[in-house]
Amino acid sequence: MPAAKQRQNARSETTRARLIAVAEQLFAERGVEGVSLSEINRASKQRNSNACQYHFGSKDGLLQAIVDKHVPGIAALRNQRIAALEAAGELTLESVVKAWVEPVADKLQDPDGGLHFIRVNAQLTSTHTLSLLKPDTATLRAEGAEQLARAFRLTLPQLPDAVREQRLQLAASLLFHGLADHSQLLENMSRQQVTADSILRDDPLFVLNLVDAIYALLAAPVSPEIQQRLQLLSP
Repeated sequence: MPAAKQRQNARSETTRARLIAVAEQLFAERGVEGVSLSEINRASKQRNSNACQYHFGSKDGLLQAIVDKHVPGIAALRNQRIAALEAAGELTLESVVKAWVEPVADKLQDPDGGLHFIRVNAQLTSTHTLSLLKPDTATLRAEGAEQLARAFRLTLPQLPDAVREQRLQLAASLLFHGLADHSQLLENMSRQQVTADSILRDDPLFVLNLVDAIYALLAAPVSPEIQQRLQLLSP
């Protein structure tokens, strides 16, 4: 490739990375719906007022770029853990929940937009749940969810399909919004100069509690009322 083309491509990648970093920060602070592409262009100090449209096409395209920045690494780590559990014959509900929660929680310590991604990700909970349950219907692609969905089917055989899907929806909300709220709490504590040794600052403790809460939600027995409701809904 000619040197001039390489420089042009490098500038383009730098611009894309800058736009993504600014977008995830603004989306985290003000919400996806509260930020326009033109605001992101201005905050990124782009001379081209249509830089976002040029590089991503639309807000959905920019959101997809944010997802593509963070989710593949999360999915790869999660799926490696699930594959290792299956190979060792140690695939249990608790182990699958840990494999789901912990790679996402690692973003709390990611200096490259990890905290911003956690808050943006919480706004995309319904999209990620669709990727897990109905991959063909999601507007944004979150690659690598099929292995996780299969693992939950294997470890939750006692749950009717409809109950399992609704509980996974609730679990996704607890995971993504829980981490977002935790990250916001840490920021507020820092702003208000709360003592550094506060137990509320302990990320590992929060993640352990999150795993326990999601496990309890998914493992809870099906109540007679739900069984009756399912019978009424069955054809």
